[in-house]
Amino acid sequence: MITANKPLLSSISKIRVTKPISEVAEIRIRAGRAAAAVDVRGETEYCSEPFSAAEIADVFAEICRYSVYSFQNEIAQGFVTLDGGSRVGICGTAVYKNGKIDFIKDISGLNIRIAHEKRGCADELFERFFLREARSLLLGGKPLSGKTTVLRELARRLSERYRITIIDSRNELSGSVRGTPSFDVGKNTDVLCGTEKSDGIMMALRTMSPEVIICDEIADDEGAVERCAQCGVKLIASAHAGSIAELEERFSGTRIMRYFDCAAVLKNRGEISETRGEERRK
Repeated sequence: MITANKPLLSSISKIRVTKPISEVAEIRIRAGRAAAAVDVRGETEYCSEPFSAAEIADVFAEICRYSVYSFQNEIAQGFVTLDGGSRVGICGTAVYKNGKIDFIKDISGLNIRIAHEKRGCADELFERFFLREARSLLLGGKPLSGKTTVLRELARRLSERYRITIIDSRNELSGSVRGTPSFDVGKNTDVLCGTEKSDGIMMALRTMSPEVIICDEIADDEGAVERCAQCGVKLIASAHAGSIAELEERFSGTRIMRYFDCAAVLKNRGEISETRGEERRK
């Protein structure tokens, strides 16, 4: 199984997907069952002989660069990010320590979410919201709607005019390998990897003098979002939601929504289903 330009993982070489890799969103591997490739439309293709528990263990070891201990913090959160930005979700038996998940053992399933770079997928958002000036945007969408891909492309487009800082907590937006982004995130874009979103936003505000900060999947980050607004820095962030109403409901116990100039919801790979606060056209 390969990506467009390099091997994804040698340990899953027995997977044979008939569709172009550019159309594949996820590869799901489960012990005792065939691998499943899910395309960008949500359709599933079963594409291998069943994986044994030993083969799952081999895949997991390769995902962790054969040093599982080095990825203990990520594993405790349920995922590991590969070089190049693809994220692998982990299923197994959770091990608790002091009331928190400390590790996941007996790995039974892996979900490889394949990162894609798609030029032009943010064009409609750019034209609706950013033709005249930078603005704070909250981008909603269900899983596999393309939020991360669109944010990445939006960073590239906006960096032609503004200083951008990406807060890449899970290394999916930039796909950085030892500090160098695998994706084109723009010529005027700085990337801060590995931090929690709130910490990263505050660090960027203190040290990078950004005009726009971009991050994926905000949650309880109200203090950092408010600080961006107070500093006059625009924030573009995503959140899981299928509509504007769901965004409002999700953040109803906070003031987060008030700090965004506009909002949009994706339904499929950059296709916009709903907006609020579009620029007025002359």
